[in-house]
Amino acid sequence: MSILSRFQVLRRKAGGLINLPNTTKSPTDLNKVGRRGSGTSNAHHNSRVGVRNKATLVGLDHKNTQQTYRSKSNFELVRSLLILKTCTYQIFVRNAEKTMRFSRAVLGRPLFTYIMKKTFYGQFAGGENIAELKPVVEKLANHGVRSMLNFSVEQADLGSSKGEVHCQNNLETILGVLESSKEVCEVRPYSSFKITGLTTPWLLNQFTEVLKGVERVFLDNSEFERKKKQGRFMCSLSDEVNSNEILLANRVITRDAFIALTSSPQSFDKADENNTGTLDFQQFRDLVLSNLDIIKQIHGVPELTEELVQGIERLRDRLEQIAEKTKTLDARIMIDAEQTYMQPAIDYFTLELMRKHNQGVAYVYNTYQCYLKKTPNTLTLDAMDAVSRGYNLGVKLVRGAYMVEETARAARLNYDNPIQDSKADTDRTYHEMLDVVLELVSRDHCFVLAGSHNEETVRYLMSRLGDLRLDPGTEKVVFGQLYGLCDPTTFQLANSGYTVFKAIAWGKVEEVLPLGPSWRDELRRTRGCWEVLLESWIF
Repeated sequence: MSILSRFQVLRRKAGGLINLPNTTKSPTDLNKVGRRGSGTSNAHHNSRVGVRNKATLVGLDHKNTQQTYRSKSNFELVRSLLILKTCTYQIFVRNAEKTMRFSRAVLGRPLFTYIMKKTFYGQFAGGENIAELKPVVEKLANHGVRSMLNFSVEQADLGSSKGEVHCQNNLETILGVLESSKEVCEVRPYSSFKITGLTTPWLLNQFTEVLKGVERVFLDNSEFERKKKQGRFMCSLSDEVNSNEILLANRVITRDAFIALTSSPQSFDKADENNTGTLDFQQFRDLVLSNLDIIKQIHGVPELTEELVQGIERLRDRLEQIAEKTKTLDARIMIDAEQTYMQPAIDYFTLELMRKHNQGVAYVYNTYQCYLKKTPNTLTLDAMDAVSRGYNLGVKLVRGAYMVEETARAARLNYDNPIQDSKADTDRTYHEMLDVVLELVSRDHCFVLAGSHNEETVRYLMSRLGDLRLDPGTEKVVFGQLYGLCDPTTFQLANSGYTVFKAIAWGKVEEVLPLGPSWRDELRRTRGCWEVLLESWIF
């Protein structure tokens, strides 16, 4: 059963909590244009094969070098060849940080900065300030490629904190970037940032533990859990997704069960706006987290200390300022994903922003990493929330950025690896999640940025846009690649009329280099980029 089929099953089982708006396409029409759906196994298999075969007909012509590389000077082409080839050596990528520190110590900061701007920094970053970014953005725009300015400051060490002054300075920088990007980008500006630039990793980790506690309590006391234990409920899901996670969207807690936990019937009745006698997971979570007295009554949920509450309010205030500025400028802001020991908190705060601000269009986007086993659960919950509350889900869909780090941490702390078992599982999840969000796009409940350097994925999405009869230049579904990588695909998409972005890292050389985990993970896969560039340039 595909993720889309699961989404449809969950929606049907939701007991009327979610009513999708009417669309111009009937389910029959959608099947005719190749949408995956339920049905017999043979029909489902044929549908999948048909879509895949159709996708391969959408070509990316790497031989058309005049169109693909007309924005590049000879120096830039040679630099790309040398740097991308260097990055195929994993010993270099693994030791990049040590190499950068050693080089800076030996050469001194001025000479190190000059060399980096001519080599690695010049390849992968747009500049140290807005003045340096502007010609880069203009050059891309002249060739049909739009820019997404990436403020890449982050913190990952749970024991580190650069203080409130540092976080406030980062807020002012992000607000300034939004203002400046309106001038730099001729078309609607897109930007991205990481929440750990606005608070401490400790706070996000502590609140993540609270969220996990709330989820465990809900699972242990939900109606579905009891039915399953009594053997009266059967479900059939493929092995790659844990049923407890994917069916979280379909669990409900009854009034009696809630009162047994909290002794607070008034709170339940207020949250149960439709008088169904039950609360779904997101209703339960919102109710519990909005009332400190309720949290204290529930065994198994970590305490929300005064220090944590104050830190959360400061973070919410900063995020709200960014969202309001984004709306005022008619811009778009992407909140990047980070490590799993902080990500649930990031998802929660981003969902709050989307609920409030994504009316009519998506101003705020969350990042969903398909290399995580739990992403189908998270995205399914958020998709159903967007439909039921009537806002637009903003989705930046990527494969993932912290694979090596997450795997090592899981082994060190002896917990289940949150990463998919294989690249094939990640690729399959990415395409299935694309189908889920495209379902929402077709019903005017979603905007998507598909961040991918994978050509099969790019072709597949090009084909699906055709299936949905969406104009290639639509902003409802756009493509994205990192600056300095995957140029052939980026410029061919632009030449074909698709809306495509380059995510441009910027900032001081010592802050941007060494490149962060998302870049290092992509550099491990640059062999294809290098070979395509070499072959097309020479031949």
